[in-house]
Amino acid sequence: MDDGNQDILEYWNKRDVESMYDKYLLNAEIELIKRRIVPNSKILDAGCGEGEGTVVYSAIPGVLVHACDFSETRLAMAREKLTGRDNVLLKQVDFLKKHVCDLDYDFIISQRFLINLTEWPLQQRVLLALMNHLKPGGRLLMLEGSQQGVNSLNELRSSLGLEPIPVKWHNLFFDDDLLTGFMQQNNYNLIEQDGLGTYFMLTRGIRPILDSNLDWDSEFNRLAALARVSDLLGYRTKFSRLKLFVFEK
Repeated sequence: MDDGNQDILEYWNKRDVESMYDKYLLNAEIELIKRRIVPNSKILDAGCGEGEGTVVYSAIPGVLVHACDFSETRLAMAREKLTGRDNVLLKQVDFLKKHVCDLDYDFIISQRFLINLTEWPLQQRVLLALMNHLKPGGRLLMLEGSQQGVNSLNELRSSLGLEPIPVKWHNLFFDDDLLTGFMQQNNYNLIEQDGLGTYFMLTRGIRPILDSNLDWDSEFNRLAALARVSDLLGYRTKFSRLKLFVFEK
C-alpha cells in the first residue's frame, strides 16, 4: 500500500469518522441499491464500511452476503450492527492485493468504496477484479461519486451565489464518460444509470439560500428525501454528486 492509501486507511481506522453524516442521503443510497437486488441472491458488499447498507441488504429474503472492508475498525462497527445475522460473512480484504473471494456472485455492491482509491489506474484494476467475481449475467451495483454530478451541482450553486462544494481529499470521483468507456472496452455493458439529483438540488442548492443552519437531521432534508418528491421533480442524475451505475457481466 502506498503512502496515499495508507493515509486513507488510517483515516477510516478512526472510530469517530462516519462514512456519511447525512443519514437521509445514506438511506436514499441504500434504497437505490436495494430495489435492484432480487431475493435468493449471493452478494459481495465490497467496501462495506460500518455495515449500514449491509444490514438492509442482508434482510432481503434468501440472500447470502459476503461483506468486506480493508479497515478492521469499520468491520468491528459492522459486526456490532450485524449480530445474529447468520447469512452474513464479514472479512477483512484489501482489494488492491491478491485476495480470495468467490467467483459466482449475483450482485456486487460498491457503495462509495472505489472513490477511496485516489488514482484512476487503481480504480480500473479493482473494477476489473470485481467484475471477475461475478457469475455470467451478474451485476455490479456501483454507487459512487460522479465528477459530472459535482460540476452540475456547483454550477447551480454558483448561479445562486453559493461557493462550490469540493471533493474530499481522500476521494477521487469518477468521470462518467471515462468510466463507461473503460467498462465498454472490457465488454461490460452499462444497463442502467440513476441518481439522487432531486435531493442534492434541494439540500445543497436551495436550502443554503433559505437557512444558515445546515444540520443534516432536519425536516427540510426529510421531505427532500421522499421518493414522491424525487419522482415529481425528476432530477435523478442531474445535480447528483453520487450516481448509481449498473454494469452487467
